[in-house]
Amino acid sequence: MSFAVTAKAQGTDEPFFHLRKFYNYGNYGTARSQAMGGAFTALGADLSSTYINPAGLGFYNRSEFSGTLNLMSGKSTATYIDKASTTNRSPMDIGQLGVVFSREGLGSRLKKSNFGISYSTLSSFYHTYSYGASNTAHSISDSFAELANGSGLKPEEIAADYDKYGNAPDGYSMALMGGLLYYDEGAYRPNEFALPVNQAGKVTESGNLGQLNVSYGANFDDKTYIGAGLGIQMLRFDRSTTFDETFTSNPTYLRSQYYDNDLSITGAGVNLTVGVIQRLNDHLNLGASVTSPTFMRVTDSFIQYGGVDPLPNVPDAVMYKTSASTALDEFNYRVVSPLRASAGVSAFLPKKIGVVSVEAEYVGFSRMSLKSKDAAVWSDDQNGMIQEEYKDVVNVKAGIELRKGIGRLRGGFNFINDPLRYASDYKVKKNTMIGSAGIGIRKSNFFADLSYSRYMNTGAYNPYILNDNSHQSVTFKQARSTVGITVGSFF
Repeated sequence: MSFAVTAKAQGTDEPFFHLRKFYNYGNYGTARSQAMGGAFTALGADLSSTYINPAGLGFYNRSEFSGTLNLMSGKSTATYIDKASTTNRSPMDIGQLGVVFSREGLGSRLKKSNFGISYSTLSSFYHTYSYGASNTAHSISDSFAELANGSGLKPEEIAADYDKYGNAPDGYSMALMGGLLYYDEGAYRPNEFALPVNQAGKVTESGNLGQLNVSYGANFDDKTYIGAGLGIQMLRFDRSTTFDETFTSNPTYLRSQYYDNDLSITGAGVNLTVGVIQRLNDHLNLGASVTSPTFMRVTDSFIQYGGVDPLPNVPDAVMYKTSASTALDEFNYRVVSPLRASAGVSAFLPKKIGVVSVEAEYVGFSRMSLKSKDAAVWSDDQNGMIQEEYKDVVNVKAGIELRKGIGRLRGGFNFINDPLRYASDYKVKKNTMIGSAGIGIRKSNFFADLSYSRYMNTGAYNPYILNDNSHQSVTFKQARSTVGITVGSFF
């Protein structure tokens, strides 16, 4: 288990911090739902009901099949020391795919008994940014030297910990054998001291948090709608980082050196959602839903690589090898995600010209937990950080849909509070506003919707950390746009 080393080399990169990325949802689901800011707790007859509020399935009077494709465009500007770099990326993702089967109810009160199954992408993790600048104060080898000196191990002891395939057990061992460090007079030191050093890096993230939903909704007397659903979540997060240093000011031993790593986090878990919608009259609905925490089993896989390009005739005593890697480090643990609860109201405009929907969503981030049966101290440390760093939040969503014949015009916003208590310490925004708009058509047996949403995200990343906090952070701003395209048919 190498999370302490990972945190030292990479900054805010322990499992407790990843939870913010995984569970701070934006707009998701059908294009109609995305365009209206996700304010569907008190609305129904949309496939997003299978996971937002299954009571909404009770509004269906006929069966439906639909699918949504999300086309994303991201522009990231990263600043390191005194230089800014811009990177663009345009991935695609499945936003939603599902079917609802509608059937008549039994008895006089149960009007409809509807069943739905769907898949939805709740969070997408696609993000790429590059950075680079000249550093006059230190290099990544200084960070690895601090780690190696803190271990108290001599080179022969470090070498003895290598596996039979020649893989290092951790990052500083890899740095020593890969040529980034050398041992002299009882201490580990950078193999090259020449400054300034040109530093350049790239971070590439991908994956998503998806959910398979099996849901049921019932209509009683065309007034009361109740529903429940089982959610099966599937997590995949991949991140690849590269970091290169080039010595341009009369180096003694090395032309350049590099440090790369790959992180993969996968998991699966289940949750339950229950909901109700009360139709007060022809113009007003009230809705509420609760989604239990997701109980998920997670596996982290982490591997590190390092190496150097030496100058000619470098003494053997200075260099063990010119490249090395760690063994693949896998670690298993369990995650309990935040409980989510929503309450909303939908008002239908006169003459059936449209609807306005507003809701509040509670997310209990401070009640998350991590646990490994093989690492009790690690579990306590992670949960202590959750309690210290996270707070519960309330998000606000609103949307409007105007109708004219077969045409639909939509708009919305999703105001998301950041769950970090000290967001400024991590150089992230305290809140995010997602603005959205969309259009659609409805015919007797076919419909199509288009949505557009945009938001700005900020954050920071540490290529490496020094004990005296003199290291430099990469700060980034990500402008992200998403176009959702939904097509579907009734049957």
